[in-house]
Amino acid sequence: MEYVRKICPICGNEFIVLKKVEDKAIYCTLECLSAAQGKVKREKVFSGVSA
Repeated sequence: MEYVRKICPICGNEFIVLKKVEDKAIYCTLECLSAAQGKVKREKVFSGVSA
């Protein structure tokens, strides 16, 4: 089995994943995934508001 090191875009932590799933593994924890999803939801809400 081959592994690669990645950096989480939310918290900056380094984590290790299997080479064959490196494209799917973006976040190091579910907490970071949740934070990213919350950020996307907030951006969609704010971008839809007209001034």
